[in-house]
Amino acid sequence: MTESGIRIIKHFDFNEEDFNDPICILGMPGIADVGKFAIDSLIGQLDAKNLMDFIFDDYPAGAIVDDSLLSAPKAEILFWKDPEQKRDIFLITADAQSLTPKGIYRISNFLSEIIFQCKIKLIIALGAYPVNSRKINTKIPKIYVSSTNRELLEKFLAKTNCNKIQKGVIIGANGLIPTLAKARFNLDGIVLLAETDNIAMVNEDITDLKASITLLEMLKKSFTLPIKKKYSLDNIEDITKSLQNKRDQLEKDLNTFQFVDTEDKRKSLYI
Repeated sequence: MTESGIRIIKHFDFNEEDFNDPICILGMPGIADVGKFAIDSLIGQLDAKNLMDFIFDDYPAGAIVDDSLLSAPKAEILFWKDPEQKRDIFLITADAQSLTPKGIYRISNFLSEIIFQCKIKLIIALGAYPVNSRKINTKIPKIYVSSTNRELLEKFLAKTNCNKIQKGVIIGANGLIPTLAKARFNLDGIVLLAETDNIAMVNEDITDLKASITLLEMLKKSFTLPIKKKYSLDNIEDITKSLQNKRDQLEKDLNTFQFVDTEDKRKSLYI
């Protein structure tokens, strides 16, 4: 399968039969990076292997620097093989969302085809549900759920304390991938959104780890996933403070570069 503007980099040769009853969990960058942090955490905990990368010409036009090494913004699919050979897991995330609505649709459509070709029957997408901070439970954020299958939705609601989403729009690939996979290939999908402060919609510096961890806990309970309790709601404040300190130091370092215009510097760099 080919798509104009998308380059595929394979890291493993595989057949669909190599995987046992796989499910897909995805979390793209978005509000407070709730879904992405959850997926990144899963990748580390499961020691997931990189299956393939996708370089797309509608991603931000810049190179990512990590320990002085350059790489292009990309989407990626990783996998975890269940040692008990019951259910393998595909993990999908990206360094960025596409810059245009058309680009988001193209990459979402493309990834839905990959998911179908891998014989995945269930897609679980993770993201954020912005609400007024005064309505957020300070201990455990609420999780809102929607699905492409009403029966699947009712079963999930019956066994969890999640809330329905009555009306709204899920912006970006987190909502579009499972929706397109259902429309084109009749694959079932469920979207889990953890509530976060709506200030995160206008402040790109906010990373809501508490919301991400709440999603991980829900995944662990609902789908019996092998998730270790590496993070917990008890130590989340320390983790958040550590990340904020690193961000503050980064901004301080950036101030030493005179060639970056002060007003535009945060828009000029992709970190």
